Formats: sequence, structure tokens, C-alpha cells
Amino acid sequence: MQPERSNRANPLTERLELPLLGRLLYRVVYGSIVAAFTIVSLELLYAVLRPSPRQEEFDPSDIFGDPENPHLKVAVLGDSTVTAPGVGGPHEIWVTHICRRLTAGYFVELRSFAVGGSMAHNLIDDQLGPALDFGPDLVILSVGANDALKGVTPVRFEQNLDLLVSAFREQGAVVVQSGVGDLGTIPRLFPPLATLLSRRALTFNAAHERVAARHGSHVVPQRQSPVEVWDERHMWSDDLFHVSAKGHEVWGELGWRTVAVAMGLDES
Repeated sequence: MQPERSNRANPLTERLELPLLGRLLYRVVYGSIVAAFTIVSLELLYAVLRPSPRQEEFDPSDIFGDPENPHLKVAVLGDSTVTAPGVGGPHEIWVTHICRRLTAGYFVELRSFAVGGSMAHNLIDDQLGPALDFGPDLVILSVGANDALKGVTPVRFEQNLDLLVSAFREQGAVVVQSGVGDLGTIPRLFPPLATLLSRRALTFNAAHERVAARHGSHVVPQRQSPVEVWDERHMWSDDLFHVSAKGHEVWGELGWRTVAVAMGLDES
């Protein structure tokens, strides 16, 4: 007669199985993280190293309007969103669109201090001093995309942006900030990197909003334009990274509305 088998689990077997399951779970999770990191890294390398045409950059500095009108000094600090590789000339840059509309009531002197590739700390180091010396009435800060793309922490970016805005507000200037649009719409980027940068851009745009709330400045509502607009190929230049003249038209319209509100002007 054979002894009955017990239905109870063997404690020794349980002790062996649990660590084994834990190791398997660890390997699955670790492998997934490594795979995701590898995919994102490869996509980033592809976006950076993918051949693209060299595009001329521009300085939009100029004077606009009737010298008999009140003199308005406009300073713009920023990155390639201002130097505008991919447009036909400085007359197509979004800040130029804004200055032309300001001529309804002002003689406008636009001075650009922008340098392509700049991040917020570059504006502090290289552009802030000369811009303060210029003594602007209106300041446009176009910065944030490179900080988001190049790994700057949102906290660090907000600290740098706060320093910039406060310096001009203490001098009495009206300040308009560019905000950060949806970086995931850049044609050179693909999921999951595009998705990751869309979320990261939201965080940096929120930093713009907080700084503006603290100092009484204004943020261009870039996200008011439907995201589908930026899916159109003609909105982007040949390098599939910078916006085209058509994209600058959209930025210019959104920027003008913000400047008009900031200065108490008629938006029409």
C-alpha cells in the first residue's frame, strides 16, 4: 500500500521557485528597459547624424516704420528659432512679422542677439549683457527647445529663464516668452523618441508659464495652433528640423497676438 501524497505545497520548493520567478521578472524588466533605451538612443543618433542640407542663418536686426512715430526698441534673444535656417531671408522671420505690425504706432528698432543652438544659460552668458545695455522697451525671449533636446533638467531651465526674465522686468521692459511647442512634431523624429520629447516639451512650456506668472511677463500660446498643422510637410524646411517660412508665419501670428496683449494694442 502506497502512502498518500500531500496536497500541501512543499516549503522548500516554494523557497526555490520564488527567487527563480524574481530573477526571471528582473531579467524581463531589465531587458525591456535596455531595449527601450537602445531604441531611443539609436533614434537620437539617427536624428542628429542624418545628412541634411546646410542652411543659411540670418540676423533680423533692422528698423521699421516712420521715424516720426514714437521710438520702440525691441530686443530679441534666442536660438535658431530667431536666426531661422530654412527661410528665404530675415523678412520671413517671425519676429520681423511682429515688428512690421508694430509700425502702426511706432518707429521700431529691432536688435537681435540670438545665436543658433543656444540654450538658456548661453543667453545669460552671451546675450543678456548686451541686450540690457541696449535698453529695450520690449523683449522677446525665444528659448527652451534646445534645453529640452539636449538634456537640461526642467528645474535648471526654469532657474535660468527666471534670471533672464527678472533682469529685463527690473529694467522696466515688457517681456514676451516664446514658450516651447510640441517637439514631437519635428519630422526628423519618430516614436518612441518623438513621444518622449512631446512630453518633455510640455514640462518646459510649463516652466515658461510659471516664470511668466511670477514676473508679469507673457508666453506665446504655441499650442493654440492645432498639432495637425505641424504635420504638413510645407511647414518645415529642407533639413526636416527647422520650420519653414510658412511655419514662421504661424509663429508670427501667435507672437503678434501675445505682443499686442502685453502692450495693450489692438490685435487686428
